[in-house]
Amino acid sequence: MMNLSMMQKVVATVDLEWKSPLAEKILESWGYDEGEVYYFRASANFLFVFKREGKHYFLRFSHSSEKNLALLEAEMEILEYLRKQPVRVALPVKSRNEQLIETVETELGTFYAVVFEALPGKQYETEELEPGQFFTWGSALGKLHEVFKSMPETYRLNRESWRDQLSNVQNLLPVEETAAFEELNQILNWAQSLEVTNDNFGLIHFDFELDNQRWEDDQIGILDFDDCVNHWYAADIAFALRDLFQNKVDLDNELVQEFISGYKSETELDLLLLQDLSWFRRMHNLVTFSRLLQAIDIPASDAHPEWLANLRVKLLNRMEQYRASFSLIG
Repeated sequence: MMNLSMMQKVVATVDLEWKSPLAEKILESWGYDEGEVYYFRASANFLFVFKREGKHYFLRFSHSSEKNLALLEAEMEILEYLRKQPVRVALPVKSRNEQLIETVETELGTFYAVVFEALPGKQYETEELEPGQFFTWGSALGKLHEVFKSMPETYRLNRESWRDQLSNVQNLLPVEETAAFEELNQILNWAQSLEVTNDNFGLIHFDFELDNQRWEDDQIGILDFDDCVNHWYAADIAFALRDLFQNKVDLDNELVQEFISGYKSETELDLLLLQDLSWFRRMHNLVTFSRLLQAIDIPASDAHPEWLANLRVKLLNRMEQYRASFSLIG
């Protein structure tokens, strides 16, 4: 999640027809069909959908104060590697300058921008899937991990690890978040006890939820490698299925079993780490909590547009849920 103050500034450039002169300025490096650039959403990045010569693409950009250029360059290198692999992913598109990343100076500061091909297909919600589709979902993750296992190590050297994530958590937590600090200490002690091998640890997607996929004839296209990180492969299972794990991790759940069966049809799985899915889920919650702490950087105000005021309240409520879970665990 980006800082709400930056989100407010950029969304303010979007008019009632969902068009933005800022996005159009950034897209000059790629070119676009006139009048065919529209705001899509803002979360960790700003996302606009547009057409060029009648074909759909997505523009993704972030402010330089919120994104590490080296991490972005590493993401593009990974996607270029995946271009030649047996997985279907949203691929980056070179600009007119033959660059995958453009640095654009604007009145709102410097932005890093990339453009992706639009993947065809349907986006599902968890409750819409049939049991057999959980097998398909799991097999898609297994296939991606199998590709990552054979990927040369140099491709992941410039991506963060779980250690970097928890170090960031420690730096972001204010001293009064005592329950979160206790949760951090417990997670660190647990994670440091885990075995690390070439078969159970490597690059993972980190956000393999359904909103980052497009399904077409039971073929899954994968979006958004922005958060890919060096981690245990089992963590990606915990993160992907977190909507099913809202109350507790239940490995006997039919849908979880289908997902795991699909995963195992494509690659090996460290079965011992399946017993730790609840720990991986706790780690993800703590990382998300710290990011929300940083993102909510504006006070309440009657001057905020309704969408911003509602989003701020929604994120604060989510943070309180995380705090409550830390206290219960501690």
